Amino acid sequence: MLRRSLCGSWATAVSLTVHLTGCFPMEVTSLEAPSGLEKLIAVSDSNLPVSIDTRGYQNRSLGHQYLLMALPITRIYLPSLESDTAMQLSVACGMRGYRCSTNPSNTGDPSHASQQTLAITVTDVSINGYDLLFVRKPTASITLAGEVRRGGEVVRSCQESSSATNTAHYAFNAELQHALGEALLQASYKLLDCLGLTSAR
Repeated sequence: MLRRSLCGSWATAVSLTVHLTGCFPMEVTSLEAPSGLEKLIAVSDSNLPVSIDTRGYQNRSLGHQYLLMALPITRIYLPSLESDTAMQLSVACGMRGYRCSTNPSNTGDPSHASQQTLAITVTDVSINGYDLLFVRKPTASITLAGEVRRGGEVVRSCQESSSATNTAHYAFNAELQHALGEALLQASYKLLDCLGLTSAR
């Protein structure tokens, strides 16, 4: 009788876990600006108007937190993806001497008709947290497509991807933030290199 009761309880627990798989939403909060970013932007030599398009990934689940590598317990959302992309791109641009102006309206301003502008589109993104029993593995990957435009014409275009993963005690907001920030920053560097935006000087 006891054995049958225990088996019934186990079966109920498993059934409930499977039923609730992926039911709980989780929003990763926006990245914190790195120290010194304002100073880096202030000393940059060249203004670079930038537009960022993340519309394909707004209000979409972009990954999960997994229990024991197999059961997706939560759905992960990135409501701040556009601002996070803008900030990490600003860091990468600042290191090259560019000051990113990430107001999308800038790229359509007649005063920028002969100025070099940059259009960024997020074409793929995923973020997950894996439970490895004794440690956790937060991961993030992102693909950025970019176009350098002058006078409304595309003069160069590229697409670059990057991913970041590490082991941690947890795979919650802070750890997922860190993985996303690293993936975004490395993808930004790679894209700028591919587009020939290596130095404003």
